[in-house]
Amino acid sequence: MAIRPLRDLVLALCLSACAVLSAACEPTADTLPLPTTTLVQFPPTDTPTALPPTATSQSLPAPGDLIEAAAPPPTPDASDDLTAIDPIAAELVERARAYIAEQNDLPVRRVRLVEVQRFIWRDTSLGCPTAGFDYAPAQVDGYRIVLTTGEQFHLFHTDFDRLVPCTAENEVLPGDAEATVEAAS
Repeated sequence: MAIRPLRDLVLALCLSACAVLSAACEPTADTLPLPTTTLVQFPPTDTPTALPPTATSQSLPAPGDLIEAAAPPPTPDASDDLTAIDPIAAELVERARAYIAEQNDLPVRRVRLVEVQRFIWRDTSLGCPTAGFDYAPAQVDGYRIVLTTGEQFHLFHTDFDRLVPCTAENEVLPGDAEATVEAAS
């Protein structure tokens, strides 16, 4: 192996440097002379020397085995991705969960996220108009959040500040041209 000659060379250089440095210093009465060291250099061999097996090397699988044995990571839900990368969405989901938990006298952990999606609402109703009210047309960034408490689903439309409980009957999504016309009339 090439490591042994390299190690011997480094050792020889270190010892030579020590000898030069010690020769540069004047000996005093209280210093002892350095012993002389003879370096023995072994000729390189063509056959590599195998290291003895250890408990650690025997217990670890080969790298190829690790790749095959590893299970593929679970595919995250799109809702989980949005709350993981969008702190505003995550905060609004938590506010909606707390609201539902309080309204139903449940612990917050029992309120589960089904989905959260980004939307640009067409007016200030946030896609959840109430009959008899006029809403200013505007492009409002927000989210549609669906939560569940067992078999009951809860729907919210939001901007970045408001959380509006909504029902499926009065929900108007930005892509629903027919629903927008019905809501306006």
